[in-house]
Amino acid sequence: MKIQTDLWKVILMNPLTHTLHVAVPTAFNKNEGLDSQKTIAHMLHLQDQGIRSFLVCGSTGEQHSLSLEEKNDLVDALASETMFAHDTELLFGVAGIRYQDTQKLAEHIAQIPKIAGIVLGFPPYLCPTQPEALAYAKGVIHTANKPVILYNNPRRTGFDLHDDSLFDLAKEPLVVGLKEAGDIQRIPTIKPHLSPDFRFYAGGEQGLIEKVQLGFGGLSSMAGNLCPQEIIDCWQELAESKTLDPHTPAWLRITAAAAGDPTHMISYLPWLKQQLSSPGSDFGVCRAPLGMTSSEGVDL
Repeated sequence: MKIQTDLWKVILMNPLTHTLHVAVPTAFNKNEGLDSQKTIAHMLHLQDQGIRSFLVCGSTGEQHSLSLEEKNDLVDALASETMFAHDTELLFGVAGIRYQDTQKLAEHIAQIPKIAGIVLGFPPYLCPTQPEALAYAKGVIHTANKPVILYNNPRRTGFDLHDDSLFDLAKEPLVVGLKEAGDIQRIPTIKPHLSPDFRFYAGGEQGLIEKVQLGFGGLSSMAGNLCPQEIIDCWQELAESKTLDPHTPAWLRITAAAAGDPTHMISYLPWLKQQLSSPGSDFGVCRAPLGMTSSEGVDL
């Protein structure tokens, strides 16, 4: 069984040790209630397979369906779990439409030593200006007082972090990386203006080889939920050599795991939870409308 090795670690000042983390789904029961223990059980299973860093409550974790109370409950469950390895890093996704709620979550996380850092997303739907987004981000950064990976995802949020805004936020000592789901072609241009240990994270495996060649040095993996050892092996090879044979069985399994439902009937998260379920071990549902194939008994 392989464990992430020192080859994966940045020998500079980045306080987040592992360049690979798996973005885990959040488990819900059949009534869509939060199931923290089932979420953690999945993480411990991946830990047994060698994964040593996790993102909880990100996009894959249906972040914006969770109330502030549910997010705090999930944080507390992570803090109470005694089976995480000493070198396992826990990252928590922090974002919200209401700044006050986001601040309250950051305040709670700041009190939890077991949370190693946060992935800070921008408010969805609101489309803030760059100055408004900067004020939001700096407030949360200072409150959480943890290492921060910024998350830029214009397709999901309607907001795109400009280069100058990134440079401004990168002056904050706690900002150590950017998860970029927008224009990946800008990375070679902006990278020379940032600290050598500033890390760019790819969100998922799509286009990963090209992203690494453009300067991405971190991976927020979704496929790792289904094929953890394959993602460990392939990420290590990519990190070392900057290339990978896309026809290897391991990479083909990863691309299939990252692609989702081959019939395109349901979106990625309900499909992922189906794959994680087995007889006697149901991972649970997504919160509707994710996974819906009928409405009021009428097939769609």
